[in-house]
Amino acid sequence: MEQESLQGQSVVVTGAGRGIGRALALAFAAKGAHVLVHYGQSQEQAEEVAHSICEQGGKAEALQADIGDTRAVTHLVAEAVRILGKIDVWINNAGASANSAEAQGLDEIQRFERMMRVDVEGTWRCCREVRPHMREGSCIINMGWDGALVGAPGLPNQLYAMSKGAIISLTRCLALEYAPQVRVNCIAPGWIENAWAREHASPAFYQHVEERIPLKRWGKVEDIVGVALFLSSPVASYITGQVIPVNGGDVRH
Repeated sequence: MEQESLQGQSVVVTGAGRGIGRALALAFAAKGAHVLVHYGQSQEQAEEVAHSICEQGGKAEALQADIGDTRAVTHLVAEAVRILGKIDVWINNAGASANSAEAQGLDEIQRFERMMRVDVEGTWRCCREVRPHMREGSCIINMGWDGALVGAPGLPNQLYAMSKGAIISLTRCLALEYAPQVRVNCIAPGWIENAWAREHASPAFYQHVEERIPLKRWGKVEDIVGVALFLSSPVASYITGQVIPVNGGDVRH
């Protein structure tokens, strides 16, 4: 069924300068939504996303904020409301990486604290700050990880699992607290083909992942986008407090 138009709706996507966040921002804008493209450090990429949306006749602005800083989150929400008015969809996609260049030089405790501050506290703060500014029937979508559901041994997997497990729990708590005005759900991606997979995964590892996934392929960002569009649409109006794994049926780690 053709996805309904989002014309006139206001959408915020955190961490929208690259990867899944970028795809989400572009997809919601393509459906007619006015999109706020949040970024933490990827200014050039986020501004390119917003520019691309505007070039195609859409409406978008890029806005920086450190999700791990309480005052910055308060400012982000205030600016989002100033620009967009009432919010229809808020997607908490931003997160700290435990194994990228930005985490270099940090020991495991520092990486843990950073992920908890950005992923968990940042998501929690965004939800709390934006709740009073959301329209009746609006929704919040949090981004989890399927490894938090089945277990993920070793570092940095444990760090991801702990932080995303907290987000899953938060999703269920807020779904009860914010109902019936606002729905809150969580998408839990599995192996999604991203820049890391394309640039750093060995051919052997790439194939190993493909072979163990029942659907025999890595996920695409479009697979996440489709679920997000569904959860934000009227056909999902009776769905809240749910965690939806998007992982091709993979249950092993």
